[in-house]
Amino acid sequence: MTRTPRSRPVRSWLACLSALSLGTPLAAWSPRVHEAQTRLALRMVPVRLLEVLKPHQAALLASARGLSNDQPPTVEDVEEQFLRIVALSELKTPPERMAKELGVLAHQVQLLSDPSVTQGVTSLREYFETYTDGRFRELVVSREPFWAAKAPLDPRPPLLRLAKVKFERHGSLAEHFDAARGRSIGHWDELSVPYAQMQLSFSTGVNATANMWTLLWRAVGDLWENPRARDAKETPPPPAAPAGPSGTQDSRPLGF
Repeated sequence: MTRTPRSRPVRSWLACLSALSLGTPLAAWSPRVHEAQTRLALRMVPVRLLEVLKPHQAALLASARGLSNDQPPTVEDVEEQFLRIVALSELKTPPERMAKELGVLAHQVQLLSDPSVTQGVTSLREYFETYTDGRFRELVVSREPFWAAKAPLDPRPPLLRLAKVKFERHGSLAEHFDAARGRSIGHWDELSVPYAQMQLSFSTGVNATANMWTLLWRAVGDLWENPRARDAKETPPPPAAPAGPSGTQDSRPLGF
């Protein structure tokens, strides 16, 4: 039987995870690239999920921008963050905090698709960040299959696939970079492999972010505060129409 994230014994180690700072993400894509990826991912999620996230978009984006760190996240790191959000959802954590945690997850997932980030700070990683920033206005997104709508709720298999693609792309990117001199091999123009890797990886990060959020939404979204449901509870019912001569409600518009 497939075990859903909610059925895992996550609360036992939640206290340990809570000691981690929300600022643990690291930079490779620049903060504005991460923010752009996150904004685009918001446009891909189901409408009901967007309704939950939109009121806390500022917190989500601030967290997704991230803080610098040397070591990139592993598949295990991203899976831990996913399960952390599951556990926090079960504890009915305030939505602003949940948005920050989802921003952390977005940042990690996007790094898991960045082909320049496979270890600590390297000349390729720094060069690729600067290169991408310089091409920021040229970045585009292509919609990929939205697998999270029907996939099993276990995040590990898609994360492993994402990491596999990343390392394959890293190999192609590294062939066009002189690590000893810290500079590109050949010109990285629109017809080059590094340019294609930049576009593909940016797009993959956007799609993967939207999919991981949606997977979480399917797993524990019923525990998140929905503004529409909250507003429905807070809105008083409309006053009853005045009774007609026979004692039944008069359906005529008031004033006529």
